[in-house]
Formats: sequence, structure tokens, C-alpha cells
Amino acid sequence: MKKGQIIAIVIAIAVVAAVYMVDRTPKSASVEVITPDVETPAATNTLDDKVNEAVEIIQSGSQPPMVAVQMLREVIQADSNHFAATLWLGEFSMMSGQYDKAAVRYKKLLSLQPANAEACIKLARAYQAMGNNVPAQDVLKAFLSAHPDHEMKEQILSLLKK
Repeated sequence: MKKGQIIAIVIAIAVVAAVYMVDRTPKSASVEVITPDVETPAATNTLDDKVNEAVEIIQSGSQPPMVAVQMLREVIQADSNHFAATLWLGEFSMMSGQYDKAAVRYKKLLSLQPANAEACIKLARAYQAMGNNVPAQDVLKAFLSAHPDHEMKEQILSLLKK
């Protein structure tokens, strides 16, 4: 083959490739692209959705933990009695060694749901982590006194023995 023929073939291949890669769908001037607001990704979600998103952020490590904590705080700001947001703020406080904050949050849970044995146990564990064994025992005893036939009675009794 001659040099001119090779150049013609290369140009023909380039033209065919360019035509192939061109977008073949018709363009419409009335198409509007809506992009989500990056600063508030969960602005349209419910509070529960926001809590779930925050938990996912913590569990996946996809963003800094404080992003999730701030989302949970926003939920609490919107609904100061939001059980799940308060629970997860307590859990994250325990994970980070902020036992005093965890205790405050677990107390709130117990005030929202006095028959919630898990909230009681979490509060007792937060007290125990701070070295406050007497308040931990008092919380467990008060719960058993108020709910003597609770299904988690045995678990609470075993915590008291420890």
C-alpha cells in the first residue's frame, strides 16, 4: 500500500468513529436537568430517612462521622423526642467514649419509653463506663420495680449481679 492510501484509510476510520460516537438522540430545548442540593442531601427525606442515612454514613465510613452526627442533631432539632435519632446519638457517644453524653441521651430514651428495657440497660452501661456503679444499679432496680414481669427481667438481673 502506498502512503496516501494508508492516510486515507486512517482518516476514514476516524470519521466513522466520530460519527458513531456522536449522540444520536434528538436534543430538546425544554429538557430541564434538576440537580440535588449538595449541602442538604436529605432535605426532602423524612426524619427517619435522615437517621437511616446518618447510620449508613457511620457504618460505611463513606464520610466523616461528624457529618452523620450533625444530621442526627438536625433531626433532634426538628423533633426533640425522635427516638431513633436519640438512640443513635447515644450509641455514637458510647463508641467515642463520651459516656456522659450517652447517659443523657439514654435517660431521654427512658423518659420517652419508660418500659424500654434496652434503654434502661444502655443507661446502666453508660453509668458503669463512667465508673458510676451505684447509679447504674439504681436504674436497673428502679426498672425492675416498675416492670417486675418484663420479658428482659433475667438479663437485667444478671447485670445487677455483675
